Amino acid sequence: MNRRRHSLLNTLLKSIVLPGVLAAVLGVLIVHNLVEEEYDELLDISLTSKAQLLLTIFETTQTLPDAIDISTIMAFEDAAIEPDERTVFWFLDASGQIIVQSPGATADLLPATLTGGLFTQNDHRFAIFPAVSGDATVIVATPMKERNEAISDVLLGVILGFALLGILFVGAAFLVIRRSVRVIAKLSDNIAEKNEHNLSPIERQNAFAEIEPAIDTLDTLMARLDSALSAERAFATNAAHELRTPLAISLANVQRLKAVLTDPGPSASAAEIEQGLKRLIRLIERLLQMSRAQSGLGVTPVEADVRPVISLLLKDLRDRIPAEEKLVIKAPEGPWPSRIDPDALGIILNNLFDNALKYGAGPKPIVVDASVPGRVVVSNDCTALGAADLEAIKQRFVRKAPLSDGFGLGLSIVQALCQQAGCSFDVMSPQPGQQRGFTAILTLPLGNAALA
Repeated sequence: MNRRRHSLLNTLLKSIVLPGVLAAVLGVLIVHNLVEEEYDELLDISLTSKAQLLLTIFETTQTLPDAIDISTIMAFEDAAIEPDERTVFWFLDASGQIIVQSPGATADLLPATLTGGLFTQNDHRFAIFPAVSGDATVIVATPMKERNEAISDVLLGVILGFALLGILFVGAAFLVIRRSVRVIAKLSDNIAEKNEHNLSPIERQNAFAEIEPAIDTLDTLMARLDSALSAERAFATNAAHELRTPLAISLANVQRLKAVLTDPGPSASAAEIEQGLKRLIRLIERLLQMSRAQSGLGVTPVEADVRPVISLLLKDLRDRIPAEEKLVIKAPEGPWPSRIDPDALGIILNNLFDNALKYGAGPKPIVVDASVPGRVVVSNDCTALGAADLEAIKQRFVRKAPLSDGFGLGLSIVQALCQQAGCSFDVMSPQPGQQRGFTAILTLPLGNAALA
C-alpha cells in the first residue's frame, strides 16, 4: 500500500498556523486575566472610596443639630447609569438594624454575614466598613453587570484583534509560502521532464539558494549521463553505418559466388552465408532506427499533410505483395495534417508492415486500413496472443517465438516513436469478433484542419 504523500504547502501552513493559534489563545487568556485583575482592583478602590465617603458624610450629619436625609445622596447616578447598574448602600446601627438605605437597596440584597472588607455575593460587589465610633456600619454594593460587560468587551476586542492579526498573518504567510511552493513545484516539474531525450540543464529561475547545490549536482550528473548516452548512440550509429557498406559488398560477392557454384555443398553454404548477411543487414537497419528513436525523433515544428507519405508506403507494400488475396489495402482519403515527423511515420509503419508479414499465418489476408483520417489499422491472421504476451512484445528484444527470424526490436521502436510523436499505439489479440489474429492500431495527432 502506497504511503500518502503530504503537501508541502499544507505542511508549512500547519506548522505556522497551529503554533500561531495556540499563541493567540494563550495571549487572550493572559490579557483577560491581567485586565480582569487590574480592572477589579480599580473598581474596588472606587467602591472603597465611595464607602469611606458615605461613612464620613453619615458621621458628619450625625453631629449636626438638624437631621439631613442622606438616602438620596447617590441620586446623581440616576441620570447617567441604568437602574440595574446603580450603587446601593445601607447604614446599620450597632445592633444590625437598618438606619438609612438608598432607594434601590432591598433587604434581599443584604449579605447573610456582615464581615468587613470586600467580597462578592448576589451578583454584587460589597464593601463593608464600620464607623470609628463603632455605633454604625456602612454597606455599599455595586452590581457586577458593569464589571462583567467591561471585561467581556475587552475580551471581545482582544479576540477580534488577535483574529484580525491572525487572518492578516495567515494570508501573508499563505501568499509567501504558495509562491515558494510554486517555485519548488516548477523545479520539480522541470526535473520530472528529464529523460533520455532531454538532459538539458535544470531551469534555475527563482530557485532558492539552499537548492542550488542540489541543482548543480543534478546538472553535473545529467551532463555526464548525456555524454555517455550520446557516445553510446554515436557509436551504435557510426558502427551501423560503417558496417552497411562492407556487408553490402560481402552480400554481393556471396551472391555472385553462389551464382557460379555448381556443387550442391558449397552452393548450400553460400546460401546460408547469404541469409546470415541479409539478417545482419536487417539488424543493422533496426539498430539505426532504434538510434534515431533514441535521438528524440518524433515531431516537426509545423503541420504538414502526411497522406502522401502513407500512400507511398502503402504502394511499396503492394509492390512487395502484389496478390490481392494476401494483402488488402484501404487507402487514405483527404488531407492528414499532422506534426509527426515523416521519417518517424515511415519507421513506424514499415515496422508494423514487417511485423504483419513476418508473423501473419493463416488463410486470411493481411489488412491495412487507412480509410479513417488519422488512424491506421494493421491486421494479420495468427494464433491469438494472451494479455501478457501483448505487453511483452512491446519491450525491447522480446519476440513472439524465440526461434523466429525477428530481433524483438520492431514494436519497441514503434512504441518509443509513438510516445515522442504524441501518437496512440494499441495492440489487441484476437481481432475484434474473431478467435484468431493480431491487430495494431496507430492513431496520429491530426491538426484542426482535419477535424473541421
